[in-house]
Amino acid sequence: MIKHMKRLCSALCGLVLVFGCMAGLLMTVSAADDGTLTLWCVKGDDKVAGMQWHIYRVGHRSDSDYVFDGDFADYRLTLGDETKSMLEWDADTVADAGETLKAVTVADEIPALADGTTDSAGRVTFSGLQPGLYLVWGEILQTGDTIYIPSAVFFEMRGEDDAVLNAYPKIILRSMDNSSADYSVRKVWLNDESQPQNRAASVTVARYRDNQFYDEITLSEENAWTYEWEDTVDHVWFVLEKVIPAGYTVACRQRQTQYLIINTYTGTDDQTETTTTATTLSTAETQDTAASSSESSTVTTTAAVTTTTAVTDKIPQTGQLWWPVPCLAGSGMLLLGLGFILRRKEEEE
Repeated sequence: MIKHMKRLCSALCGLVLVFGCMAGLLMTVSAADDGTLTLWCVKGDDKVAGMQWHIYRVGHRSDSDYVFDGDFADYRLTLGDETKSMLEWDADTVADAGETLKAVTVADEIPALADGTTDSAGRVTFSGLQPGLYLVWGEILQTGDTIYIPSAVFFEMRGEDDAVLNAYPKIILRSMDNSSADYSVRKVWLNDESQPQNRAASVTVARYRDNQFYDEITLSEENAWTYEWEDTVDHVWFVLEKVIPAGYTVACRQRQTQYLIINTYTGTDDQTETTTTATTLSTAETQDTAASSSESSTVTTTAAVTTTTAVTDKIPQTGQLWWPVPCLAGSGMLLLGLGFILRRKEEEE
């Protein structure tokens, strides 16, 4: 009888130790790899509830470089110094990249990784995010006579100590009225003063109005790379260059009702043109995204991520089940002790 009890205790002890190790391993991997982003949509004392948000994984960090992959692998966006952390980039560079990526997802109808809607506190959370580069943007929301226009947030999920992020997107308010405004889009070429022959003779720009593809215009030297139009302020526009010229990267920047499409020469002439499909869209909100650096969207964590300062307290990873560890460990010790006592009794007999 004692021998049977001893074998049973040994078997149970082994199972407890195995499950305990597996639980500890799974929680360690999950805590290290699964990140969480919480968006707080607040404008003054106004907590913006009912705003829909979409999140995309657009790339990853590779050694000292940022690489776009998946649906974004063929896009050439203007980034900061890719040998440095995004923390060291200029705030406008980060904001411009976010707005450009947002326009791309809309024009090419790229499916989101996940969707969410802000609650009564103006909060929405995305969890289970692997380390990498992410874009999150929100749909324009109309409540009564007020239009809420959120900016996009471009950030890096670094994992480990930076696995819990809080983002505070910039939100522009507009009133529903019929007052008119002058809009303009201008093409800017950078870093190619000694290589003017590399510039395209003209570029095609797609215009989007109120979540719908509107039309296409052509910019060239004949119109000084500029186009102007008039509309009421209760409409929301954004523009997108359809074909990125070979050897260039692109960034779309918006100031109030003025839009800049900036092509930066990279010095690599062997790059092919990248085409963006201008189709019907599911959102449009490149409006007023970075009127000044102080108004840019912010992402905070144990280290600042996108444009502003950091929160110093590390937030424990939510959703992890730590309670089985002490229970399993205690059960293992109890069974080991019981086995030891039974063994001594057997020896005494």
